[in-house]
Amino acid sequence: MFLRTYFSDSRVLLLLSVFVLLILSVIFVYSTGFVVSIGYGVRSSYFFEKHLIALLISLGAMYVGYLIPVNSYRRYIPFLYFFTVSLLISVFFFPPIKGAYRWIDLPFFNFQPSEFAKFMVILYLAYYLDKKGDDIGSFLRGFLPASILLGILTSLILIEPDYGTTLTIIIVGFAMYLMGGIRLTHLGGMLAFVLPVMISAVLTVGYRSARLFVFLDPWQDMYGHGYQLVQSLISVGSGGFFGKGIGNSVQKLYFLPEAHNDFIFAIISEEIGFFLSTAVILVILFIFKLCTDIAFSYENKFNRLLIFGIGLLFFVESMLHILVVLGLLPTKGTTLPFVSYGGSSMLMSMFMVGVVLSASSDKDSDSNNISTGGTYG
Repeated sequence: MFLRTYFSDSRVLLLLSVFVLLILSVIFVYSTGFVVSIGYGVRSSYFFEKHLIALLISLGAMYVGYLIPVNSYRRYIPFLYFFTVSLLISVFFFPPIKGAYRWIDLPFFNFQPSEFAKFMVILYLAYYLDKKGDDIGSFLRGFLPASILLGILTSLILIEPDYGTTLTIIIVGFAMYLMGGIRLTHLGGMLAFVLPVMISAVLTVGYRSARLFVFLDPWQDMYGHGYQLVQSLISVGSGGFFGKGIGNSVQKLYFLPEAHNDFIFAIISEEIGFFLSTAVILVILFIFKLCTDIAFSYENKFNRLLIFGIGLLFFVESMLHILVVLGLLPTKGTTLPFVSYGGSSMLMSMFMVGVVLSASSDKDSDSNNISTGGTYG
């Protein structure tokens, strides 16, 4: 009876599901990282060691997220917003990496502010949509102010350039607007404005437009713009139903670029096969379901939107990564949450898991207050 109750707790199931993905992360970053390390001319364990350090720090970040009461974020929203804007601007004062201004590159670590911006967007929208109440249906008093502030954040990310993160934020923000009660006519107007901007951002940049058209038939340019997608499809297809075995991927041997990061699911599919890689997708879906269940157990709109937004972010990022790997979306660098190599992504993902756990604990405390005659909230 105790075990049944314990393992029916959404928080426990969420932690277990996340740790399953973290174990996969350790296995497959090790599997791919030694090849990447040799390619960079560093010791074979270099990327794996960095990943383990990032993972340990991220576990600490999860605990910090758990310790901070969720409602305490409300009072710091203006500061956190302007801090995020400052971080996004500061990247332009550092040398570009691979042609993009996405990182704050310091002697001992580098950090990608757009990862923090994802959380900030969710936090801000949860706060704003809760605070506005009935005014949220008004264009001038409800919809427009939030859209302007979010537009500033997404514009800074788009010009880095980071098209994938921009798209992720738009999808998550749009869903949170819907949940928060924004009128469909206002959302339709925003979509009519945003879509041309996004399409223009693709078509006016050579490599983006090439990726857009080549993904429909990557084999027509298999040694050019379609190369990475072709290698990804070969990796997925060659894994078959049961895979080649962990460590036995051929495509990671300098055929598939970014195998440890943006295309790690391709290596997972190659080494453990269709059945187990499908199980990985099911774990990701289960995490989204757990976050949604926790979110909708709240009457408090702020907590409900915050937790739903975090769960949706994990889901959207995961699906974008997997769909790109499978050739169902144009090639774009997107990490697989909790699995891909990348300290900034891992750090913020684990911190947000802590936020969800903190919100759940707050609810338990509130329930205890109710049962003992205390005051809710």
